[in-house]
Amino acid sequence: MPNPRKADLHKLRSDLAKEVENLRQALKGPAEDIGGDTVWVGRNARTWHRELDGRHRKLGEQVGSLLPIIDAALRGEPEKVSAAEARSYHNGV
Repeated sequence: MPNPRKADLHKLRSDLAKEVENLRQALKGPAEDIGGDTVWVGRNARTWHRELDGRHRKLGEQVGSLLPIIDAALRGEPEKVSAAEARSYHNGV
């Protein structure tokens, strides 16, 4: 029977692929606004901007690593499993 875990991973990958760019850009606007000296200026503003910009870059890196992780998991899953394995997966065992 078809592997339900593989089907769930395919759905997860599809859903995530639609959101990757939004997630990567989530902090870009605020980081640019604060760093542009139009919203907030001074030492605290620069410190806050560096922190936010660092978090923006880190978020982009982390999001970028998610699809390859899912792809690797998909490659490790068989196309077909026994009925008992499928039931076990659905029952959370």
